Amino acid sequence: DGYFGTMLWELGVEETEKGIRSRAEREEFLPNLTSLESEPLSLSSFSRDVESNDDDNDVDDGSDNTAERSTNQEQSTATTTCTTETKSNEQPTKKRFIYYTKAIPRYLRKYPNGNFLRALALGIEIRTLSHSEYNRLFGGLHGGSVMAPADLEVPVPGKSLWMPQGGACSLAQPGSDNLAREIIDYWATNGKNMPLAICVPGGTCTTALLLHRSINQIMAERVKHAELESPLDVRVVVIPCVGDDEYALRQMRSLDKSMGGLGRLEDVPDVLRPRSDVEYGSARRRSGGYFTFGEPAKAILQCFDEMNEAGLFLDLLYGAPAWSLLLQHWRSRDLDCPIAGRQVMYVHSGGLEGIASQMTR
Repeated sequence: DGYFGTMLWELGVEETEKGIRSRAEREEFLPNLTSLESEPLSLSSFSRDVESNDDDNDVDDGSDNTAERSTNQEQSTATTTCTTETKSNEQPTKKRFIYYTKAIPRYLRKYPNGNFLRALALGIEIRTLSHSEYNRLFGGLHGGSVMAPADLEVPVPGKSLWMPQGGACSLAQPGSDNLAREIIDYWATNGKNMPLAICVPGGTCTTALLLHRSINQIMAERVKHAELESPLDVRVVVIPCVGDDEYALRQMRSLDKSMGGLGRLEDVPDVLRPRSDVEYGSARRRSGGYFTFGEPAKAILQCFDEMNEAGLFLDLLYGAPAWSLLLQHWRSRDLDCPIAGRQVMYVHSGGLEGIASQMTR
């Protein structure tokens, strides 16, 4: 069974149509996942292959994807739907989650696993687009707009919530505020006045930017109301996992402007850059020492194994690449190193359900 069987077990009776409770039931269930029928994809529609570019190097992750969620009284095409609480004599309100992505790799279409299988089992409707169509709708120098494309079909006009890739919009601010309060409270109690670097792996770098804004704002308010004697010496450091440092800065400055900021360099988190005195090999030298996102690399797997032995379980798209770079600077005293002389707090980006498909690749 291994991880794949364990993950199916965790879905439970309330989250799948069949309620897979035994190995025998799982074995009966899995053959139904061997081919896909129609778009949007779901566990209830598997027989026709999806038209795609068959790019087997595409990854099951979500960093390059865009979602749209809506509520609708009509029956959803997905196998399972989220419903709101209702009285026994009322029809539940169906909630649809429509997810736009590039082509699904052939192997993953034939043998769904990891995050892809989890998403299908939870009823997400997956709309696949060609690379050119995806870039036309959601691309751009800054990773796309916080506004939905004008020609994108809205499931329920006036009742749909648009979420751009990476959650790169102000809707994510309340979550970052909660995280910032947790970090400030913890470090005010346990930090012993030591300087802190909060290291965040970055795709769109939304978490890093919003956390940076939230921490500065909350500390300023607490000093003003005498809840803190002075601001804590806390710094947010983003570790780019998609693109390079220039891409990360463009993303963060663009998002800062969209949220009413000035988008200045001093208004965004510090960026951790690869050391220049490390031998990377030809491919990574061309990218300035950064990994190519989603591309398997021996150094990523080595870091994954090393950190796993040390008791920190990471994913292979963000966590392991971020720590591979972070460890280069672990004992650095360079003045331009943003973690030098600081305690390090790592914000785990999750994604562990995707390890199965990542390991297969």
